[in-house]
Amino acid sequence: MILINKILTIRPRHDAKLPYHLTSDPMNLSFLCAQTVGVPKEKAISENSFATVCDLLLPPVGNKAPTPIQLNVYGKAAERFARVPAGAQIYIHGSKLRYDLNSKTYSLQGGIVTQVDTAFPILNTVVLSGRCVKDIDQEDARAFKTTADGLMICNQTLSVNTGRNQADLFNFYAINAAEDKLNNAELLVNFTRKGTGLSIQGKLVTDSWVDKETKEKKNLTKIQLVSMTLAPKGNTESKPITSQTTVASSTDVGSLWGGKVAEDLAEPWGSQHGASLPDLPGYAMAGANDDSDPPF
Repeated sequence: MILINKILTIRPRHDAKLPYHLTSDPMNLSFLCAQTVGVPKEKAISENSFATVCDLLLPPVGNKAPTPIQLNVYGKAAERFARVPAGAQIYIHGSKLRYDLNSKTYSLQGGIVTQVDTAFPILNTVVLSGRCVKDIDQEDARAFKTTADGLMICNQTLSVNTGRNQADLFNFYAINAAEDKLNNAELLVNFTRKGTGLSIQGKLVTDSWVDKETKEKKNLTKIQLVSMTLAPKGNTESKPITSQTTVASSTDVGSLWGGKVAEDLAEPWGSQHGASLPDLPGYAMAGANDDSDPPF
């Protein structure tokens, strides 16, 4: 039981400023269930630091194919992950999603990993914030189209800052029927432009098909949009803050979870000011309009 015996009153400071790393870092978090393809292996990422790396398969979503992805874990979480056998079912909490334009592959960096069983629910959630890199051309079927059965499909690309003037590009799409209450595809068309700030929640999904000419099997992984939030428009007029917030506090908090504490997310780049994600090749913004992928 938590005893509330003191009330703190917080008055906002008009001159208060957030540290740079709090105001500029984008949201990039993934919460996923997966199966290990092989045994996790240790890999050197610098002279003094190592990561535990393993190829994974995410369970298919609907009629889609399983999604292949590589997981890189660091710190204490890496030590535990190294003991996970091949074919194990795992849950990944709070990992960062990366995309390599050169190899066109996704990877996961950091997070907390735990082994689970079949009773654990299958989770597939990605949360990203950034800026849209293009205007949507409604005349281009690769960007927007409607189907004969009334479906509306829209394709957009989100640039997510990774630090040091670098960014990852994530292709995502929205699909809805005309009678759906939540028309994400229509919202993307009407309200997103090049430079629009956007936060999205989605799922990693993979399409699989056989190329008609080469007869080779191909895969394409994208983010299927679930919900989105447009960034607020800037306001040049300063308004005084007059409200007050009261926060319940206590000096006597009972033991929770047997005295255990939550674990910090282990990341190789640390938590110091100015820290950023490790580099990946191929950050050129030109990749946002790559025409080699089949439409949707």
